[in-house]
Amino acid sequence: MARRRPSAPLRNGAGSEGQPSGPSALGVAMPGVDEHPGDDHLADELEMEDDHDVREDAAALFGIDVGDGNVPNNVIDVDADAGASDGGGGAAMAAGCGSTDTHGTSSSGKRKSSVWADFKEVKENDVRVAAICNICSKRLSARSCSGTGHLIRHQASCRKKVDHAHRVQSRLALNRDSFRNWVYDPAVARTELCRLIARLDLPLGIGETQAWEDYITRAHNPQFVKVSRQTTTRDLGKLFADRRDVLMKSVLPAASSVSLTSDIWSGNAKEDYVSVVAHYVNSDWELQKRVLGLRLIEVKHSGENIAERIASVVEEFGLIDKIFAVTLDNASSNAKAMETLAPMFFGYLGSDPAPIASDPNKRKYCLVHQRCACHIINLIVKSGLKRLKPVTEDFRTAINFLNSSNQRIALFKEYCNAKGVRPRKFGLDMDVRWNSTYLMLKHLMPYKDIFSVFINSHYGSELLTRNHWYAAEKVMEFLELFYDSTVVLSGVYYPTSPLVLHHILEIASHLHAAERDHNLRTIVAPMKLKFLKYWEDIPLLYSYAFILDPRAKMRGFFNVLELLAESIGCTYSSYYADVKIELYKLFTKYENKFGAARSQRVAQPSAQSGKKKQAWGRIFGGRGGSGSGVVGPPPSSTSCSSSSAVSELSAYLDSDCVTAYDDDFDILLWWRDHKLTYPILSIMARDIMSVPVSTVSSESCFSLTGRILEERRQRLLPENVEMLTCIKDWELGARREQHEAEDTELEEAFKNLFLDDEGAGGGGAVS
Repeated sequence: MARRRPSAPLRNGAGSEGQPSGPSALGVAMPGVDEHPGDDHLADELEMEDDHDVREDAAALFGIDVGDGNVPNNVIDVDADAGASDGGGGAAMAAGCGSTDTHGTSSSGKRKSSVWADFKEVKENDVRVAAICNICSKRLSARSCSGTGHLIRHQASCRKKVDHAHRVQSRLALNRDSFRNWVYDPAVARTELCRLIARLDLPLGIGETQAWEDYITRAHNPQFVKVSRQTTTRDLGKLFADRRDVLMKSVLPAASSVSLTSDIWSGNAKEDYVSVVAHYVNSDWELQKRVLGLRLIEVKHSGENIAERIASVVEEFGLIDKIFAVTLDNASSNAKAMETLAPMFFGYLGSDPAPIASDPNKRKYCLVHQRCACHIINLIVKSGLKRLKPVTEDFRTAINFLNSSNQRIALFKEYCNAKGVRPRKFGLDMDVRWNSTYLMLKHLMPYKDIFSVFINSHYGSELLTRNHWYAAEKVMEFLELFYDSTVVLSGVYYPTSPLVLHHILEIASHLHAAERDHNLRTIVAPMKLKFLKYWEDIPLLYSYAFILDPRAKMRGFFNVLELLAESIGCTYSSYYADVKIELYKLFTKYENKFGAARSQRVAQPSAQSGKKKQAWGRIFGGRGGSGSGVVGPPPSSTSCSSSSAVSELSAYLDSDCVTAYDDDFDILLWWRDHKLTYPILSIMARDIMSVPVSTVSSESCFSLTGRILEERRQRLLPENVEMLTCIKDWELGARREQHEAEDTELEEAFKNLFLDDEGAGGGGAVS
């Protein structure tokens, strides 16, 4: 018996692994079936077909006569050349397999591939060298030694396209009556043009260009008429007014309160804009963000002028009595602005009847002024990076040396290819953004050996030494926690206020541990001083939000304060008592405002889920996970007020903590599910959870504005800039695609610098 050649495995013979059964193996393409060899579902479908119908369909579609033996007459022998040269091995194998096969083996024992139903052979001197696709006419290599795998993949791709075209034609046939009744409406076309201009940052005058008219009339609608820039501007104003009315009359009134963020942006046109962004929880208990205004500020950036721009936007939307908190960065002018805004926006919760101890003539308003946590992290890190300037400056010099010459970039690409690594360029950091320094080092470290050799050999001296890379690696590892905290606290679609205490504790512990490292001691000292300046006195909002996380409550809050005291050497015993007193005072205000919402119905607790985003194990010791933590005092129902309404807050604080630490825990949904149990407290929790702890949402607004006010559009009027920015933001918000953390965008900018043809999207590790 002839032995089978190891070099010629059976590809399409009877019983071969991964081969299709039924008509697919015969070179017959079934209508609407995407053919993939080895798919079990294909065989299941074909078993339901009548064989007679299959043969008729094949003959009608492809002109193939499928006989009783289930073998098409015009199927081409794939391995004819190989079979002729193997000394009869194919015949011997056929003798062992039988004379007739439904998987592509003829009575002569020669194997056949279903792929040749869609390909035509091209031969030279009776040797097959290529194949031409009958569907798209593309020529592909098809030598016998190459196999048919690439032809099968091409066949599947082409058939999928044909199937899609058939489906489109079917839908058109079904909807033909509807299309007959369709009438072109120029007003709708102009409105959609405005939406397109806002979403894609197109020029306002694109509708009057000949190129746009040619595209629309030839490809979409021959009835289209040019639209002038003036008409488009008027349509844009109408679209903006309509969308703003919906926001003012339907969306924002459903929110119990609104929290604001604001910042100032300077564009390329030497014009400064103040943004006003609203954050709120909608009726479905989902966090939302909307840009309310973008106002030109042509005067000095004083607190009074900033407050005037913010107040004008809030008044236009009728939100004067719904503002719960305002988040600004740490500029001194913003602190002055809050002194002006507080008496205007205190209507939601009123003022504290107790006078301010330092100035009895002043009133204490219940408007929350929140300083940007990410800006504080930025100040902390930058104070330490100043000590590393000599090291980072050498890396900047090396990167600038490489990027300044196209010839050097080409040489570096060749060098990377010779060393078997993916060639790329490297981005320079920016002085005003410490996280860009972290990303510069992060993407440079995998190339340290190759980069050092290339730079030192071309620079003329040893610019980068082992000490440089050792320092860079230590700094990058040290800065990673700060970078991650910035990204997490920049979120928009999840509550960030209950996360801040977790990150304050992590940063304090991180700095405390780094003090014992002699390599980092010099940069940690100024960072710890800056940390204590801003976060030794913890803002009340962070504490309220942490306590209203059902996994923490007062016990978890006590434990966090104890751990924080160990790291920074402070005591928080009095602060713990003050927070509890202020929390009851705040709840009493909510009881006075929303007391009518109290319900006697009690909701059943929902199934728990959790978000183990932070170190709950450290806070609760063995209860939240591994780790050793302190154990807080038992819950106390002793309230700080005699009001019977306080019992709702006491009931929440005295109940057991939720022990759900999975990644899918949603605090807002937990409060939604328990709003009948805690009708007033759930409103207070919703307001506190809606407060953003950073101004990144305003900065992302400026990213939109920067694309709107690019070099070729610097003559846009300020009112048009505001309309385009708001419409684009509202369009993104409707799809919840509104915000990507700025640091994520920055990381993509550093990542997408590869020099090969695989595209800029990949950021895989260097091989």
